[in-house]
Amino acid sequence: MLHYKNLYNLFFQSFPNQATDFIALSGFVGLEPIVDLGNLPLNSKIIYGLQKENPKLLLHHQLLDLHSQTRKIYYPEIACHSKCYLWLNGQIPIKGLIGSANFSSNGLRNDYRETLLEVDQNQLFVLKGYIEIILNSAKECNTVEVIEAPELSEEYNREICNMILYDPQTGQTHNGHGLNWGFADANVRPNDACVPIRMEHIRKYPKLFPPLQPNPENRKGTLKEVIEFVWDDGQIMQCRLEGSQPLPNSDLKFPKQIASFPHKDDFGIYIRQRLGIPLGQRVLREDLIRYGRDSISVSLIEEGLYYFDFSV
Repeated sequence: MLHYKNLYNLFFQSFPNQATDFIALSGFVGLEPIVDLGNLPLNSKIIYGLQKENPKLLLHHQLLDLHSQTRKIYYPEIACHSKCYLWLNGQIPIKGLIGSANFSSNGLRNDYRETLLEVDQNQLFVLKGYIEIILNSAKECNTVEVIEAPELSEEYNREICNMILYDPQTGQTHNGHGLNWGFADANVRPNDACVPIRMEHIRKYPKLFPPLQPNPENRKGTLKEVIEFVWDDGQIMQCRLEGSQPLPNSDLKFPKQIASFPHKDDFGIYIRQRLGIPLGQRVLREDLIRYGRDSISVSLIEEGLYYFDFSV
């Protein structure tokens, strides 16, 4: 069976009841799915296939925090772009998936973008054998020293997009958008918030915010892309690129804002807590100035995984 919608459910709602162990081999990895594995009654192994080619220190530190006795994260010596998933009962494989979806929110929560195919029962031991080849070349992440190459660091720094948290036309925070989206005359909650994406961000940082994909179920609509953020204090947040704005003189459309997902107020609650103001209260430019900054720096760690810096 081929799957191209609701891929996240395959791992966290419809996995085999008799499974005792789970192995994920993924070119890139996200943080939210690994966090969610901790809530399942399974011993898990996550193999970060392209870690050797993508030695990001920030991501390494996050993975170290998630690494545990029942949820082990591995870095293989054999660089691997494969996406293979296997559930076992003891040493016996009972279900397998292969395809294009990385083990990340970006890979598993964006319908139509990726596919996963169920492996035939008579091929499960073949899949197990292949995964073991990669795993046998790997080390647990807490035994590996990660040094980010200088040239990668320089490139990473050039991709930092500084996104202001106020309306540049008024010099004040928005009345019913941005950090104060919850005050809009719409179906919103008091702490709903977002970060507006301006056309200048898209022009200056073309690799940071990908164009929206058309929705095959609605010809006029577009798909909202789910991504993950790591904040400067280590907080992990799942977000979504929402809204739509056309690129002038082009058929492409790009997102208009970044909002936490599935609850838009996760972001607003987090920001108010960092600013030290009560929940439900309007955020003013003065609150940002008193905190020490009125912008957030956004950069890309790897595909679908971003870094948010709101440090003073």
